[in-house]
Amino acid sequence: MRDIQPLVAPRSIAVIGASTNATKSGGVLFSNLRDGGFAGPLYPINPRAPEVQGVKAYPDLKSVPEPVDLVYIVLPAEYMEAAIGQCIEAKARAACIITAGFAEAGPAGKVLQDKIRDAAKAAGLLLAGPNTIGMVNADCGMMGSFVNFPHWEKGGISLFTQTGIFTGALMRQVMDSPTQRLPISKSIDVGNKIDVDEVDFLDFVVDDPQTKVIGFYIESIRNLPAFAEKARALRGRKPIVMLKPGRTGPGKIASDCHTGSPPSDDAAVEKALQGTGILRVEDEEDFVNTLRALAMLPAAKGRRVGIATTSGALGVIATDLVTDYGLELATFASATLEKMATVFPDWLAPANPYDFWIGIDVRGAREAHETGLSAVFADPNVDLVLCTLLAPPNADFPEMGELLKKLRREHDKPVALVIYGSAAARWTEEVEGADLPVFATVRAGARALAMVANAAG
Repeated sequence: MRDIQPLVAPRSIAVIGASTNATKSGGVLFSNLRDGGFAGPLYPINPRAPEVQGVKAYPDLKSVPEPVDLVYIVLPAEYMEAAIGQCIEAKARAACIITAGFAEAGPAGKVLQDKIRDAAKAAGLLLAGPNTIGMVNADCGMMGSFVNFPHWEKGGISLFTQTGIFTGALMRQVMDSPTQRLPISKSIDVGNKIDVDEVDFLDFVVDDPQTKVIGFYIESIRNLPAFAEKARALRGRKPIVMLKPGRTGPGKIASDCHTGSPPSDDAAVEKALQGTGILRVEDEEDFVNTLRALAMLPAAKGRRVGIATTSGALGVIATDLVTDYGLELATFASATLEKMATVFPDWLAPANPYDFWIGIDVRGAREAHETGLSAVFADPNVDLVLCTLLAPPNADFPEMGELLKKLRREHDKPVALVIYGSAAARWTEEVEGADLPVFATVRAGARALAMVANAAG
């Protein structure tokens, strides 16, 4: 087992290629590190400037007053051998190569990548990249990406990826949202995966107290038996979510062009991962939704779903999807049905899904929601709750957010909210910070609950 702490949780950082121009990649990355609250010393390396963005600069790595844990390298590929040589000479412990133009670019790039890898391996230098957007570790304030993040929701998810999208554009979009941001502790993008791999990462996060949920976007698995063995040992302790594209023939070709990593055969991966409990997802939306649900919700104690809805159509759709995803409709207890009936006219009997829209006319919006939602949450036969709610003006009331938060506090059950209507944004804002995930569609909500149930075995 290798200690990759210097790479993913460094105590000191240098940036070769730190730029005085804050719009260039080396300038943006250094600015993000400087402003991100990194706890240790930060050393810009620039032979043509006495300081970079107000921080004393050094002409080369050997001039830095101490050996550093991690060196970010933001230089063109033709200067990479010399930069790695600086790291080795200065006894740095790890390096993250931001630059592209290596194995993903063709045979000549692969030769250079292999040469760099071999030199680093001989010296004991850990490597990430090349062809990466950078890395984030919110626990130590390392915002080491050339994408700026004005907001970053710190939390229990740790990501290991072979693509910049999860430390880049997609994550920027998620983190810019005023609500429902993804709570992430670490986002480690290794690009072409020249050295440190998914097995090393599992070894690190297994004992990392900040990591509650593990996410992988990987296009290749270097040592499939070792990865499966370590994942199997984690089952029941920390759920693992994996998005592995390249399942099809054209997808494999696209993967090779993306990271220069020969994609792992999907059938072999599926077979090897049996019994590991790894949750495989289909696309980036499914990845984000599953991670959010696992990070926010308690473990499921069963697979029985209670559907609370104010739309008959959404209730039917939810029923189909719950069944499609391997869950089952709960049979409501007699006491639950009696409580539900109090907001219904005499001619209507409640069932699962429980559509209590008519109760809004009978009892008013607040009482109908309070009675209906409380009954489903409290039912002893319900393990998971799927709420598909309409929020037009006549269904709205000021205390809706407080009601949902109260139910979440009082009942230790996974819940997914799907809200349509003019008050949907306000209801979502009001439950922010209460570990109540809100999903854009019924399909997404049902799928997320199924993944929570699958994670529990």
